[in-house]
Amino acid sequence: MIYLYKLFLSLRYKIKLNWAENLKHDGPVLLLPNHVALVDPQILIAFLSKYLKVSPVASEKYYNKTWIKQVMQLVWTVPIWEMDAGANADDVKKVFAKLVESLKSGKNILIYPSGQIYRQWYESIVGKQAVYNICKLMPENTKVVAIRSKWLWGSMWSMARHNGDTKFFHLLMRSIWIILANLIFFVPKRKVNIEIVDVTEQVNTYKNMSLNEFNKYLENFYNQEWEEKLEFLKHYFYYDDIKNRKEPEVIKGSIKELESTKKHDLSGISEEVRKTIIEKIADIKQIDNSLIKDNSKLILDLYFDSLDAAELKSFVQAKFTESSNPPITDLKTVWDIYIMAIWASDQEEELKEVNWKSGGKWEIWTGKLLIDIIK
Repeated sequence: MIYLYKLFLSLRYKIKLNWAENLKHDGPVLLLPNHVALVDPQILIAFLSKYLKVSPVASEKYYNKTWIKQVMQLVWTVPIWEMDAGANADDVKKVFAKLVESLKSGKNILIYPSGQIYRQWYESIVGKQAVYNICKLMPENTKVVAIRSKWLWGSMWSMARHNGDTKFFHLLMRSIWIILANLIFFVPKRKVNIEIVDVTEQVNTYKNMSLNEFNKYLENFYNQEWEEKLEFLKHYFYYDDIKNRKEPEVIKGSIKELESTKKHDLSGISEEVRKTIIEKIADIKQIDNSLIKDNSKLILDLYFDSLDAAELKSFVQAKFTESSNPPITDLKTVWDIYIMAIWASDQEEELKEVNWKSGGKWEIWTGKLLIDIIK
């Protein structure tokens, strides 16, 4: 099955693997790739299978889909519990523990430090905690391999092409059509370069430093002396279907979008609301209150990840009974949280049932929000 899919991918992609010998190891291997497009995990699983069994990490939400579950099992996928807005620290630890146990059992785990595909031409891992915590807990005999893929920015599987409309099944069906339309053997080839580097020593050093220093090391590795240049490559040998195509001016979830924030009128925000929210943010990130400003950006300045944002949103909705329910992606700054607390957000999501847990703990479900633990 994997061999056949490798042939399928080879019809479109000309893959060059560099330093594959770094995959050799008697114990478990933790593979940490950059994530340029939705197709790169397919390429890695197919082309690395010659050297070792790779077990990718996937949310149970996707793992249990009928049409894909058998494929997931064939590639030794490690399913993890789907995190949601009510998840707490103990829930997170259980997921980390499952991945560490998989390493201890000898599995070679593939997990993306960024937890998402590129939103711009470079990798960004700001605030992402999963890999940092796994590296702290991994067995001593674990080999850590960083994988740098190049030349996929501009692929139809990337955000540069569709700006968020990257639905796997739709793109897979389109890929099959493109191959057939090119009479199978005449598909224009996209070159893909993959570099495999043993970073065990460096990771064992940086895992004892701060989260930000650890993530910055990985970012520097992925983006080292290199810009992922945009390349739109035509899909038909007889027709140029990408003529005059341009990269979206602002890509959803990109640093550029995150830096574009709204300035609100805060005259209606009481000092009590401000104080309560700032204290909660300080508690979540374990920082001093003085470091948190009204215009602080949650991701770029305070290094929030999606689980932090979900915890903060749930707290506000439980604490302030008249709070609004904006999409979590709209919560970019501290003052966005203030505005949410007084029901002044621009957009609303449907509010689902509220479940109360024992011991005074609360849990609010907002449209079954998926928080991908690998983010």
